[in-house]
Amino acid sequence: MKANLYAKFFSLAFLCLLAGCNKPLFMSMGTAPLPVYHEPRWSGEQDKKWVISADAFAGPYGEGLNVREVFSLGGDLSVMYRFLNPLFVHASFAGATGDLKFGCSEAPCEWKYNRWLNDKKYTYWTLQEQVMLGSDFVFGGLVQTGLGIGVQFFQADGQYEREREKMELAGIADNANGKSEIYPVLGYWIGINLGRNARHGVIRNDITMVVSKDLPQEGALTDGINYYHPSGFHGGLSLSAQMGIMIQAGKSFSF
Repeated sequence: MKANLYAKFFSLAFLCLLAGCNKPLFMSMGTAPLPVYHEPRWSGEQDKKWVISADAFAGPYGEGLNVREVFSLGGDLSVMYRFLNPLFVHASFAGATGDLKFGCSEAPCEWKYNRWLNDKKYTYWTLQEQVMLGSDFVFGGLVQTGLGIGVQFFQADGQYEREREKMELAGIADNANGKSEIYPVLGYWIGINLGRNARHGVIRNDITMVVSKDLPQEGALTDGINYYHPSGFHGGLSLSAQMGIMIQAGKSFSF
């Protein structure tokens, strides 16, 4: 038995010498923008200035940076005001809760971290507030595109958030951010109108990205393919950096 333990220890030490022992990095579950999208422009001259939207979303089984089997459930409320055609300001409040297991998507993970891993599920919750200034355009009555810039606030807590703090204090993991942060956020979308003035709806690709030098790679990204109906109903799929694939549905009211 002892010989087995020694063999495992020396092989791990040998791997560390060859590849280095990296500390796993964790991000808060509030980092990636929750799937909040604004209603598209239905014509070149938009006559309705205010849009209020409510959405619900769920992620049955996701995978992110050093997390796995992520379950998420949440919703959002948002208000959009169009002014000085084609500009608009969009404000949203979103929240999500769920549970997950710790994983190791970075290799090699330090052996002390692997000892910490187990199959236990940890709960989490997060709130987000986002304000964005943007503009959108319709070209030839068929293609529409737009760009937005703003700021995102988030607050998060739960067993997962507290556990990753413990790991950092124990010296076996690093955290890219805390349990509450403020980040610049960018939005981009491009879509196809179905019929003249989108009378059959719009299919659109919506991308929202948090920008920070402290986050891994290009930052935290949410990428969605959505269908918007002129009646205000909409839905689709989005892929989040931390929560995986999410299913979304909602209703907008314009006036």
